[in-house]
Amino acid sequence: MLFGGIIAGGIGFAVAEYDVLDQAGLRPVDTTQSTLTETLATQEARIKALEEARPAPAPADDAALQEVQAQVAELATRVEALGNRPAAEAPAPVDTSGFEQELAALKSSVETQRDEIERLLDNALSVEEATAQAAQAATLQSALGRIVSAVTTGQPFEAEIAALQENGIQDIPAALADNAATGVVTGANLQDRFPDVARATLAAARAATPEADGGGIGGFFKQQLGARSVAPRDGDDADAILSRAEAAIRDGRLDEALAEVKTLPPEAQDPMSDWLADAQARHDAQDAVQTLTQRLTAN
Repeated sequence: MLFGGIIAGGIGFAVAEYDVLDQAGLRPVDTTQSTLTETLATQEARIKALEEARPAPAPADDAALQEVQAQVAELATRVEALGNRPAAEAPAPVDTSGFEQELAALKSSVETQRDEIERLLDNALSVEEATAQAAQAATLQSALGRIVSAVTTGQPFEAEIAALQENGIQDIPAALADNAATGVVTGANLQDRFPDVARATLAAARAATPEADGGGIGGFFKQQLGARSVAPRDGDDADAILSRAEAAIRDGRLDEALAEVKTLPPEAQDPMSDWLADAQARHDAQDAVQTLTQRLTAN
């Protein structure tokens, strides 16, 4: 467009200057000078407009294209170089042996402290338990001591039996549980009652076997007067048995006295039934107290 405008302007200028159309005889006869002037003005305006118009950007020339291609090639080369670069060597391993030793030492210290704390807690618990057990044992021993005293003096001991049960002794021997409300007779009571019981027992035995005394005046007086041996003597007759039993009861050997009395014939034991029951109850109570004492001592 620019070149066309220039060429057109040039042609118009040449025509005006040299009057080419007139010389060639081509201009119409009626064309005036003003028409040519307007045409030239118009052409000049178009040329000016074309000169002032912003030209469209021209396509890049070969040099610019080559520069861009060179930059792209350079970038491709750099990318390929990065891809072909060998992998970085792994860093040298760090020596952690020192840290591992410190960690092991710290772990061992923590475990030692934990064991020490557990030991202290166990000891504290043991002391508390031992104190409670000692108090319980003292209560049991005190109750048992009072039972021994009650058995000795013939007093009831229900409260003492209850104290034993409250402190863990549930299997109370029947010899104590059955007599706790009334108590058992004393050894002195058994000893004091024995002579009268022995005479009644001997009389019953002699009545059952009168020939045992040999008859005659001596046998008669023995039966009538109730004479009996007061010193222990040998023999299996009722008088000899009762003499040994009485000696045993005086010495506090209740078990031996019971053993002797139980060898009497049945007809002779009936007068001794009450004394025998009381003596047996006392004997069993004494054995039960001894059993409890051994149990508490073992615990």
